[in-house]
Amino acid sequence: IVISPNWISNSPHQLKILNEFFVNTSPTAYFVPVTQLASVLVWVLLWQNQWATVKADLKKASIFILLATIVNIYIVKTIVLKLFSPDFQKYSEHLNELAWRWNILNLVRMVLVATTGYFLFQSYRKVDKLSAVLPE
Repeated sequence: IVISPNWISNSPHQLKILNEFFVNTSPTAYFVPVTQLASVLVWVLLWQNQWATVKADLKKASIFILLATIVNIYIVKTIVLKLFSPDFQKYSEHLNELAWRWNILNLVRMVLVATTGYFLFQSYRKVDKLSAVLPE
C-alpha cells in the first residue's frame, strides 16, 4: 500500500505540500526497492523449488509479480517522477488526471500483488502437505 494523492482539483499548493513530504528521501526510494525485493524472492522460490505441483503455483505467482512490477515501474516513470521532478509546478494543471491515473493503477497493482500472494499461499500449503509425508 502506498501513499497516492487523492485530488479533485488542480492545485499547485497541494503539489508543493506533497513535495515537502519527501524532504529526506525520494519517492523512487520509497516506492521501488520493496517491490523489487518481493519480486526477486518469488523468482528465487521458483528457481529453488523441486516439486512440480508447487512449481505450477510459483510460476503463476512469478507472472503476477512480474506484472505488478511492470505496473509499478509505469507508475513511477509516468506519474511519480513528474510530480517529484525539480520542475513539478508545471504539472499542477494536470493533478486531477495524474491522481486518478495513479489511484487506478495502484488498484491494479494491489490486485496483482494479492493474486501473487494467493498463489504463494497455495504453494506454501502444498509444501506443508508434501513435507508432512516425507521421511525424516
